[in-house]
Amino acid sequence: MAMIGLIIGGALGTLARYGVGLASRSLVPGSFPLGTLAVNVAGCYLMGLLSGARTLLPEAWSLALGTGFLGAFTTFSAFALDAHTLGQEGGWGRATLYVLANLVLGYLALVVGRVTALRFGGGPA
Repeated sequence: MAMIGLIIGGALGTLARYGVGLASRSLVPGSFPLGTLAVNVAGCYLMGLLSGARTLLPEAWSLALGTGFLGAFTTFSAFALDAHTLGQEGGWGRATLYVLANLVLGYLALVVGRVTALRFGGGPA
């Protein structure tokens, strides 16, 4: 039964990531990969929530949401390609900003998500 949750979570995460990518391209024209940044930061926040609330969820749900949904929703490979493309297009400053934004905002989002979950009874840190 846990495998079905994993598969469904992965499919939903993939669809959500694709939707964010489409929306970001229509909202922010240009070559800055805002969609990938958005899914990575949001995914880090959600992973923080999930890790903070782990004691409240059955293992199957943690697997479906963490490995399934968030594993498919976030993407390191697209992040790396986007950074390389920005650099190749002559925007090494923009590429550096993009890499730093993913790292710093992703980490901060994870911490905020985890603290939020723990404040609502998710258990010890």
